[in-house]
Formats: sequence, structure tokens, C-alpha cells
Amino acid sequence: MDTLENKLMITVEDGSKKVINVLDIIDSYVFNKSYMIYTFEDETNALYASIIDESDNSFSLEPITSQEELNYIDGEIDRVASELEEVAA
Repeated sequence: MDTLENKLMITVEDGSKKVINVLDIIDSYVFNKSYMIYTFEDETNALYASIIDESDNSFSLEPITSQEELNYIDGEIDRVASELEEVAA
């Protein structure tokens, strides 16, 4: 997995723009949602996850609020972190 080649420019709530490195996109059939695991380009030591909310020709990243979804995505974040450690070794 080439971890830092999938970059996206996003606009955050305050209107500023940030670059994120997309590490993985997970489709959950249980929750009928897609999630993005990513880092911010300027702080690659922390992993984040958001719900991908697609509409027409754009998408937004929404917070995960359900505890059941948080538990699920925590496992996926652990998996991605483990893969990143293997690649770095």
C-alpha cells in the first residue's frame, strides 16, 4: 500500500484549506456507509476517520457519532496503523 500518494485538498469548517493523506476507504455493509481513514499532511502521526457523505458531484467528511460505529472504525484504524508499521519496517 502506497500510503502517502492519495492526497486531497479539503476545506474545513473555518474556511481554511488542508491537505489530507487518504490511507484507506472502508465500505461497511453493516452500517451502509463508507468511511475514510486519513492523516493531515502536517501531522502524519495521528490517524483520523470520518463518514464519507456523497452528494451529486461532491462529498463531505462527517463525524462518527454512534458508539457502535466508533467501535467498528477503531478496529479498522488499528488495522491500518498495523499495515503502516509493516510498510515502515
